[in-house]
Amino acid sequence: MHIKFLFAFVAVLMLVVLGANEAEADCLSGRYRGPCAVWDNETCRRVCKEEGRGRVSGHCSARLQCWCEGC
Repeated sequence: MHIKFLFAFVAVLMLVVLGANEAEADCLSGRYRGPCAVWDNETCRRVCKEEGRGRVSGHCSARLQCWCEGC
């Protein structure tokens, strides 16, 4: 019983830590203009790569913003 609880606790802790690292890795694009919807993901990725500074890709958020990955 205690082993299962410990395993579950460690698993949840890892998800929290990995999720926090993922959140820190994204930043709002400075060059993308206009709303960024799901069908604009390719444009968002391209703009983020063109921005440079270690940005490897990008994605559109539910708030219609372009977020770059790898900041």
